[in-house]
Formats: sequence, C-alpha cells, structure tokens
Amino acid sequence: MVISTFTLLALAVGSLWLGGDDRAPALRRNLWLLFLGAALAAALFFGIVRPVGLVSIAAVAAAAYGFSRPSAAGWQKLAAGVALVALAAGLMLHRLPGFNNPRVIDAVRFTADAIPFTLYLNFDKVLVGLFVLGWCHARISRSAEWRAMLAVAAPRSAGLLALILMLSVAAGYVRFAPKLPAETWLWLGVNLGFTCMAEEAIFRGFVQKQLAQAWQRVAGGRWLALGMAAGLFGLAHAAGGPTYVALAAVAGAGYGWIYQKTSRIEASILTHFALNTVHFLCFTYPALQR
Repeated sequence: MVISTFTLLALAVGSLWLGGDDRAPALRRNLWLLFLGAALAAALFFGIVRPVGLVSIAAVAAAAYGFSRPSAAGWQKLAAGVALVALAAGLMLHRLPGFNNPRVIDAVRFTADAIPFTLYLNFDKVLVGLFVLGWCHARISRSAEWRAMLAVAAPRSAGLLALILMLSVAAGYVRFAPKLPAETWLWLGVNLGFTCMAEEAIFRGFVQKQLAQAWQRVAGGRWLALGMAAGLFGLAHAAGGPTYVALAAVAGAGYGWIYQKTSRIEASILTHFALNTVHFLCFTYPALQR
C-alpha cells in the first residue's frame, strides 16, 4: 500500500529532471504527470487520499498551471500566485482535508537525550513541490549545468553548514552525537525526495523568486525577497519552538543566498539536504530533550 504509492510519487519527483529541457519530447517533459497520476490513483485506492482531497489537488494544480501560462494577464498571474501560496500553506501544514499521510517512524529516540522523532510520508506536501517545479520553475537538464552549479554552491554550502551547526550547539539545541540508525535510508530518501524538494520549491523557487522579480526596481529588492522567504521558512517551523524558528530562518537565509548566487533550485535543495543529513547523522536529532 504505502510502498507502491510513494514509490510512484518518488518517480514523479525524479522524472521532473528528465524533462527539464524544453526541447525534450513531450512525453519526457510530462512524464512526471503520468507518475503523479498513477500515484494519485494508488493513493485513492488505498485511502491515503480521500475524494475530498481531490478538490485541494485540483485547486493547487490549477493555480500553478494558471500562473505558469505565458499568455496570462498580470492580474491573472497575481491571483493565481496568491492562490498558489495560500493552497501551498494549507497543504504543507496539513490543514486541508482529504489526506491520511502514513506514519513510518513513530516516536523513536535516536539518542537517549533526544526528543522522540516521528516521520510521516506527506502526500499533500509533495504535491506542492511537484506542481511548482513542474510548471513554474526551470530545472537543470545538462551535466555541464550540474557541474557549474556545484562549483558555485559547494563552498558556500559547506560554510553555511558549519555556521548553522555551530549556532545550534551554542544555543543548546543539539550536541555532537554521531550515529547510524536503522531508519537512516528511509529518512534520507524521504528528506531529499519529499521534504527538501517541496520546501525549497515553494520558499525559494516560488516565494523568493517571484518577490525578487516583483521588487527588481526597488533598492535592495532581491535581499528583501530573500529575507521574506527566510522569515516565512522560519515561521513554518514554529512547532519546534522559538529556537528552532530562529535557526530555521538563518538556514533559510543561507539557502536563499545560495539560490540567489546560482539561480538554481537544485543548489538550495542539495544544501538543505546536506545540512539535514549532517544534523541527522552527527548531532542530536531532532533536538535535545528539554
């Protein structure tokens, strides 16, 4: 049930990069939609998505597609963009009905002094990333582009990782605690393919990108856009408490800076994933028990 549905969803995510080139054949460009359709059919059959959830899915798809249309008038793009952000918030915060996201890790303590960790496979959250990246943002399609992006992003990512982890230790949020839990491979796959992809798609690939374009004539507009997206990213982690919000906001600013330097969503996704992975494997995860 869970394996088949989320394998198809993971294939939808991965196939986004098979069709990143606009000159690719139509089937390859839209392969992600075929996999998404199959994943949705399986999710409906197994009860992971209920029929009422189709309303939210259709609405976010319509908003993303409407925003992406080159022929859309300014007011149409604005309305579609506002609707997309509002629907994305509802889906990513699991406030919209119709989704039974399965729990695959249940209150596990990875170290004795860590708070319990629970992991869900969030079908609703992944939808946001798929529609934003599938219709509203370019993806890397050539190996030379990957090499150029990594050359710019890698040293900046390393510096950001060191900064955030030092701040986390100094704040008493985590301590050095290397480990290799049995759940590692599951966590890695879900974090990269679902969590980081979806969060970077909306916060950097849509919010920061669109605000930077809207404020391009404003002095410091691109930095205002970066700060706005980082602040919203921090607030999205409010369930973790004020320290986590502050750390997430600083990390979000770092992801936004790397995205700004590369103009590649892949750079912020991989940086986000790298930080989360080092946190998971080498430090208290998700945080020290208070």
